[in-house]
Amino acid sequence: MEPLTVIPPSWFAIRVRSRSEKVAAADLSARGFPVCAATVPHRLVWIDRIRTVQMPLFPGYIFAQFHPADHALIQRASGVAGIVGCNGIDHPVSAQEMEPVLTLLRSGVEVFKTPYLHVGAKVRVCHGPLAGVTGELLQIKNRFRLVVSVHLLQRSVAVEVDSALVEPIQNDRVPLRTVA
Repeated sequence: MEPLTVIPPSWFAIRVRSRSEKVAAADLSARGFPVCAATVPHRLVWIDRIRTVQMPLFPGYIFAQFHPADHALIQRASGVAGIVGCNGIDHPVSAQEMEPVLTLLRSGVEVFKTPYLHVGAKVRVCHGPLAGVTGELLQIKNRFRLVVSVHLLQRSVAVEVDSALVEPIQNDRVPLRTVA
């Protein structure tokens, strides 16, 4: 008799109702699921004051780690509108896309929203708190940003990096994308 192999849970993108990221994340967390609400500090500036609030990097979406058999439990959580997929089938976010997002959030570096990119040089960060993170390199007015994408959501986030800290991956010869 063969031993049973335990399949680890996968990360899934969960679509939430408008401005319900925190509610959905809290409910799923209370149900025992690992959750990543992907929020970062954002400065709001008014005439008389400045306030820093946590804002979602991917508005309308959170991530949760679960087995596909837990689909019904996830769907019933407060604020959840659905699980991202196609033709009624939930599609997990690949570990190669999810791990860099989690590393960016844990690192404490400032993370920027950026347009989703289809092209660009694939790079890996060699040194510092982001060592090992892979993504696409974007150049904006003599500054470089590392863009990490979640293709399933067609969303991207970016962090500013020193170009000396990154190396190209597998002879990637696509030129850097420059924005004026």
